[in-house]
Amino acid sequence: MAQPVPAGSDVSSGTYRCTNCGNEMSVGSTKHLPPCPSCGNGQWEAVSGGDSVHDPYPDS
Repeated sequence: MAQPVPAGSDVSSGTYRCTNCGNEMSVGSTKHLPPCPSCGNGQWEAVSGGDSVHDPYPDS
């Protein structure tokens, strides 16, 4: 499994799944992933699409 994508990361368009509750969220363009709206978790896994190469991990 790929490293989880933290909330706040710049991501490319695609679908992301919450690592806690499984909620899926689709984003249509490069933007920051928010915390999960269902449970507040801050970790996502990419289902399709992926991290933006420009700023994948803002706290690094």
